[in-house]
Amino acid sequence: MAAPDDGYAVGLEPLDAEVDDLELEVIGALPPWLAGTLVRNGPGRWTALPGGRGQAARHWFDGLAMLQRFAVRDGRVHYANAYLRSRAHEHAVATGAWGYPEFGVGPRRSVVERVRALGKPPVFGDNASVNVVRLGGRHVAVTETPEAVAFDPVTLETLPPVVFADDLPGLTTTAHPHLDRTRGSLVNYTVEFGPRSTYHLYELPDGSLERRPVAAVTTDKPSYMHSFSLTPRYAVLVEYPLVTSVLALAAGRPFPDATRWRPERGTRFTVVERATGAVVVRTTAPATFCYHHAGAHEADGAVVVDLPVMDGARAFAGFDLEGLRSGVPTARQVAGELRRYRVPLDGGPVTYRLLTTTPLEFPRSLDEDDPGAAPGVVHGVASADSLTTTFTDRLVAVDTAPGGTGATTTWSQPGCWPGEPVPVGPPAGVEGDPVVLSLVLDARARASFLLVLDAATMTEVARAHLPHVAPLGFHGQFFPEVVPA
Repeated sequence: MAAPDDGYAVGLEPLDAEVDDLELEVIGALPPWLAGTLVRNGPGRWTALPGGRGQAARHWFDGLAMLQRFAVRDGRVHYANAYLRSRAHEHAVATGAWGYPEFGVGPRRSVVERVRALGKPPVFGDNASVNVVRLGGRHVAVTETPEAVAFDPVTLETLPPVVFADDLPGLTTTAHPHLDRTRGSLVNYTVEFGPRSTYHLYELPDGSLERRPVAAVTTDKPSYMHSFSLTPRYAVLVEYPLVTSVLALAAGRPFPDATRWRPERGTRFTVVERATGAVVVRTTAPATFCYHHAGAHEADGAVVVDLPVMDGARAFAGFDLEGLRSGVPTARQVAGELRRYRVPLDGGPVTYRLLTTTPLEFPRSLDEDDPGAAPGVVHGVASADSLTTTFTDRLVAVDTAPGGTGATTTWSQPGCWPGEPVPVGPPAGVEGDPVVLSLVLDARARASFLLVLDAATMTEVARAHLPHVAPLGFHGQFFPEVVPA
């Protein structure tokens, strides 16, 4: 297991128990305006069966989806957790093995079954373990396949999967759609694999399940892209040279085995005009890779994109379970270098500058649902100055305003490993200071807690203690419309 100073490995142990509803002890005072529900998503265990039994996962991204709910009202916090009863989950529990390809592991197939699959499109599952969003008037768990699984945000009961009312093609998508509150729509894209693959950009109006095609952008080698950027006029796809083999996917090989790092291709910035679907510019910069875009804006005839970038050759290997659990520093690369790229709309050369020397991941901002908002502050998880020395052990706020200093403010505590920060502001017309919510693993106490920080100063406002360790997860959303009774 992990070395003594890498206590985060306890967060890679399974949590088999589910809690219906539990009031948590709160230390400090929650803001009186803070009311709603934070839902977190991520893996609950990395074996097909409880108790460490059944087929084992290979990668952090493989675990079976588990939702965690923190309902906040009147200074109190109620907690629940539940596994998402997807088809993938039910198959794993019934058979003790994966029934569908996950990120780093797939079903055990005979030679005959693999031969029969050749020439056919890959069949992905619905283990929606990455994020949660509002889609078509429902709360859904999502992953990198288009099938979203609905759930009740109060009880966490799994509901029937969402069925789109259209025939937009695509076998994969991103788990990071953009909610454009100005237009009242969700924006995302699917990837259609073929001899020449296609990115299908679409918009989905609030309350609708019919996706409206915006653009179809072809590519000779589909890039693994986990997220993208949006401005009022443009969508920006950043095509990294981490390219996917369609044949390997069709043969059932997981993503780490079906992708290759081709730095000689460079990183291509594709800017699409949202109103017309036209590709405004498609230009190439030196090779790099990024999981989560940190924001974008329009300025002086260019699109400006903020990316915490890392070495694409090790992007997947850095989260291999064996390496993470071993405590070997060279096995992982958990945060990126935050750069601001300038992409001229006239096709001029792409340039960038460093925004901060603090490694950063899971970037979030208070106004991320407003594509027209000017850059201000980005919150994220961070690590020490070296990109490979540790897991993310602190929360950080970075000044990203134009002309800003790039100054950082951090929160950390010995033995604690915070998850993605979720900034939340008071409702319109209500006075109060924005806060940041983060689910923190306290390895020394072998338990987790919900941390509430002042978003500006990164000082602690309150925390709510869980009675157990919450496995290290991915993303969450705060839903103010879901106010507990």
